[in-house]
Amino acid sequence: MVARIPAEERLLNLTVALLGTEVGLTRAQIFRTVTGYAERTRDGVGEDTLGRMFERDKDTLTGLGTRIEVIGDASNPDDLRDARYRIPREANTLPEDLAFSPAEVALLALAAQAWGEASTSREARAGLRKIRALGLDVDEPILGFSPRVRATDAAFPALRDAIDRAVEVRFSYLRPGSARVRERRVRPLALVQFEDRWHLHGEDLSLGEPRTFLLSRIVSAVTIAGTPFPPELREGAAERALAALRALAESQSAVVEVTAGSEAALRLGQRAAREAGGALRVPMTDAYVLADELASYGPEARVVDPPELRDLVLERLRATRAAHEGPARPAPPLADARPARSRAATITADRVRTVLTLVPWLLERGEVPVSAIAEEFELAPAEVRRLLSTLTLVGEPVGGMYTGEMFDLDWALFDERDVVSLTHTVAIERAPRFTAREVAALVAGLQLVAALPGAADAAALAELRAKLSRGAPDALADIVLVDPPTSHQRAELATAVREGRAVRFRYRRPGGESTERTVDPFGLVLAGGEWYLKGWCHLRRAERTFLVARMTDLAVTSQAASHRAPVTPELFAPGGEDLLATVRLPTSLVPLVADFLEHAETVADGSDTVARFPIADVGVVSRLAARGGGRIEVLDPAAAREAARTWAVAGENLHLAALH
Repeated sequence: MVARIPAEERLLNLTVALLGTEVGLTRAQIFRTVTGYAERTRDGVGEDTLGRMFERDKDTLTGLGTRIEVIGDASNPDDLRDARYRIPREANTLPEDLAFSPAEVALLALAAQAWGEASTSREARAGLRKIRALGLDVDEPILGFSPRVRATDAAFPALRDAIDRAVEVRFSYLRPGSARVRERRVRPLALVQFEDRWHLHGEDLSLGEPRTFLLSRIVSAVTIAGTPFPPELREGAAERALAALRALAESQSAVVEVTAGSEAALRLGQRAAREAGGALRVPMTDAYVLADELASYGPEARVVDPPELRDLVLERLRATRAAHEGPARPAPPLADARPARSRAATITADRVRTVLTLVPWLLERGEVPVSAIAEEFELAPAEVRRLLSTLTLVGEPVGGMYTGEMFDLDWALFDERDVVSLTHTVAIERAPRFTAREVAALVAGLQLVAALPGAADAAALAELRAKLSRGAPDALADIVLVDPPTSHQRAELATAVREGRAVRFRYRRPGGESTERTVDPFGLVLAGGEWYLKGWCHLRRAERTFLVARMTDLAVTSQAASHRAPVTPELFAPGGEDLLATVRLPTSLVPLVADFLEHAETVADGSDTVARFPIADVGVVSRLAARGGGRIEVLDPAAAREAARTWAVAGENLHLAALH
């Protein structure tokens, strides 16, 4: 028995074989001649087993955006025994006349940085590399901006894939206000981020009508039902869903009294209208979601109307108080905590996609050091060398023999200088077309870029979106839609960043303290639906991050900024004066508080997670615990646990006093 051929080598040989034929290859020809199949055929592996492997390989290539043409018997299309398979080159590479300017590549690079969720970020970066494989690089990156969108809900990747494939899904859904979990069968049409929460829009087949589901209420794994639906149903679904969510928020509201100058007044005031008596009328999409937020404000906010919302807030505050009465429950030692794992070695499909992009990328650049390839493709140098070794084993089969038409490189250059130069290629010459997921991830990132002042005008972004769609003819660019926030101060801050001038403003901390700050601005960060300014604070003599909504009396000065630094999406770094807080929460809630856990140590405790993370003051965990409505328990320090209890009690008493 010969050594088994690695899956990526088999897939690459299959790709080259199907690209190299005009008339197509039958299964029998593939099994007899293509490396990875031929060896198993000679070992006596049955046709049924080889057929299943071939179907899996086809699914993998299709998932990478490869269009495989099946030429069969028109009179009997279900009989695939004599069908012939080929990959039409013109339908599987980016169009020859598709071009991007350096400025457009810079915008797309910024869009690709927007995703904080690993798999979607990987899709966006893969799409960007295909553009760079056309020989394009960024001349001048866009400095001073860092958009960030998270998709931490466990259901997001499976739903995105199901939308891409246009297949039905099943999942268990917890209706608001009910402990009853219901099984849903849905045609998923679009994913929409609204008010910093992800929603699925689709056709609920049990009800026979459109529905929008909050991803955080999906309490089971998403399973593929397998039944396909017409892909054209997805067209315009994202825009319809977003319009419906906006209309719902405008059609119902809550009246809330807030403490002047408080965190509640600051955050609610950004989206509310002020009533004659000074109370705020807050748009309400989902009473249960709004109740979580209002509970976090404790004694800073009181619900006047509707009574049902007030009762929900009181329920959360009472549960928070009860969870923090008495000593904390024992928790497993954080010494057993394990740091978050880095992504495992690149999976087979990603390796194949990397090679299919790497070949044209190298052809455009000539001689390239291994270190430069590693940096561009985010691989270890050893992994680059392994992929290159695999590539040189790939070639074109003819009658069961190889004709010498195989990939090769300048081995002397490679061995002596660790530099790569391809000397021979087979079938793969131009960057492959985009996948639907790559286009969706980049377009969603561009939606955030559109909110960055001065980054690009609407016409330029629309043209760029059209180009991306041309690179993936069957893809719908709007299956993932992000609703970016607005801020009237961002334009002034953007001007200061571009011109390198200091800014001056008054800044109110969550506790109410207000100070005047002069800051050398590094740049703006858009994260969690909020704008932040990162820069050097002259008062604190250190780098600081400021929530733009807490700024008043903003002015751009004539003073040149004396400190500059690149802007990264990370909002807060632990400081030497921070406290360490430990909390317990259901593992299902972890995605909803991901921003708090960015620097956390975590350990599993049954169905819960125990997390320890740095905080600037105990008020942070008091609000977090109240938002959790008794499901998030502060374990230590004791002062933080007591602060969470008294915060909830104060909020509860505020509401009860108004009822008597």
